[in-house]
Amino acid sequence: MYGDANEDGLKIAGADFLDAHGDNWIARQASKFSVLNVHAREIPAAAARIFPELGDQQLLSPNLFYKMLLAVRAAAGKLFGWDRGMNWHGAEPLEVGKHCAFFLIEHVDAPRELAMSVENRLTGALMGWVLEESAGRTRVFNVTCANFAGRQGRLYWRVIRPFHDVLIEDSLKALERRVRQPAP
Repeated sequence: MYGDANEDGLKIAGADFLDAHGDNWIARQASKFSVLNVHAREIPAAAARIFPELGDQQLLSPNLFYKMLLAVRAAAGKLFGWDRGMNWHGAEPLEVGKHCAFFLIEHVDAPRELAMSVENRLTGALMGWVLEESAGRTRVFNVTCANFAGRQGRLYWRVIRPFHDVLIEDSLKALERRVRQPAP
């Protein structure tokens, strides 16, 4: 069970995800990374209804707290020179080569999978969404694969990981709220 009925179930073991979903694009990339972080939530909607919502940049900052946190992170990145060449892009189609915020879209298999990359001086990462539909419900997985450069990169992950985990879990909850609303 994923979601509110099992809050601890939002975070799942990466090995369990890979065992069940090894045929997904992002799962096939996981061996290139030292970190695999997976969260899941079951949403009572079809994958075709959920998939377009993944491009909504508000999922990266689902409330004011995260908007402020991302602003602080952006300021630190600028101050320490972590993010040279990284830009925040406006809304773009969910297509390979386009962007979703500061991520480059690497893989699209609508309505089943979306994977994006980001790279800076500290991190090389993929973030993906995998949708598994069954009987009108969809289990939505957020998969983050990352490598961190040197001691500074590893320290960065230790500092941001709790925030990353809570952000992803809140993003999954926000995604569910969005898809429960009538489609535009």
